[in-house]
Amino acid sequence: MHGTRGKMSRLDWPLFLIALLLCGIGLINVYSGTRIYNTPGLPLFARQLVWIGMGIFVFFLFYLSGDGFVEQIANLFFYFILACLALVLLAGSARMGAQRWIAIGGFNFQPSEFAKIALVLVFSRFFADRYGYAGIGFVEMLPAVGIALVPFALVALQPDLGTAGIFLIILAGMMVVAGVRLRVLLSLTALAALAVPALWFVMKDYQKQRVLTFLDPERDPLGAGYHVIQSQIAVGSGGFLGKGYLHGTQGSLRFLPEQHTDFAFAVFAEEWGFLGAIVLLALFGLLVYRGFHLAARSQDRFASFVCGGMTVYFLAHIAINLAMVCGLFPVVGIPLPFVSYGGSSMMTNMMALGIIANVARTRYTFQGQGGSETVGG
Repeated sequence: MHGTRGKMSRLDWPLFLIALLLCGIGLINVYSGTRIYNTPGLPLFARQLVWIGMGIFVFFLFYLSGDGFVEQIANLFFYFILACLALVLLAGSARMGAQRWIAIGGFNFQPSEFAKIALVLVFSRFFADRYGYAGIGFVEMLPAVGIALVPFALVALQPDLGTAGIFLIILAGMMVVAGVRLRVLLSLTALAALAVPALWFVMKDYQKQRVLTFLDPERDPLGAGYHVIQSQIAVGSGGFLGKGYLHGTQGSLRFLPEQHTDFAFAVFAEEWGFLGAIVLLALFGLLVYRGFHLAARSQDRFASFVCGGMTVYFLAHIAINLAMVCGLFPVVGIPLPFVSYGGSSMMTNMMALGIIANVARTRYTFQGQGGSETVGG
């Protein structure tokens, strides 16, 4: 009991409270986005409340785990997730042409969401073992590309190129955090830019349609361009102060598809306006700042890379979702952390925060009453 009290006293409360605020905003936004006009829409709202409660449990499950636990399970967790991704291709459940879930009881488990966390952990161990003050060279870094390509291929076959693309962004972010040499980063960036056109030939027709719609939303306004056009109308019609909570029309009248998942921000911006959107963006900015702050303060390479990598994970989701909603990026099905409806997404986000809080508690120097003290090791 004393140990638990001690751990609770060292919890990074700003990080946890920011997440709770975002969850609260997401919850009231799900209620507004999923209700039928002038009638209550309790079921999805109630389910999201359950997901938040389970997410808080997952947060403390990882936060209260012992010193070194996260590092010990990193590789094992990665292999477990790879096995789950293979199982999805063999016996997963499908919706709308995509095979992404494993049904367990009454719940659907999406392993690709947890693969993002597994990649950050396994990369943190990989780069921590190879870190040097002169930076990490091309040959030392090359196996990391192979590590990323395995889950990338498994998820691309589902098909889910949006999530598979996040794996490559996490790899790129981890290379920067871990100190891969600048000329290596520039060379890989050039190679990636040259390889992008080749993606066109492996895309399915609906994925090509999304790219063409991104370049010209008006080419198919009632088909592939419908999502983006309705989303832009919702965001723009909110004005400076918004239409008011429960007074948005694009979401409640079902003009806006996926209004509680991928396009949750459009519902929020319509009802709370530019001012509300700035407040929401400020909360996301604080979350990202706190993550990088903990990474910078860490005195342990593995912990520093975990905090930095998990923050890259959050930053990628926030940036891509907001760009997608505003028509600045193709629609790729990336949820907005803590705000979009979804069980796997909520569990993954809370798990990531719990891991950040755990390694920040056990592996960095803090000022106690008697001065500086190094915890864990």
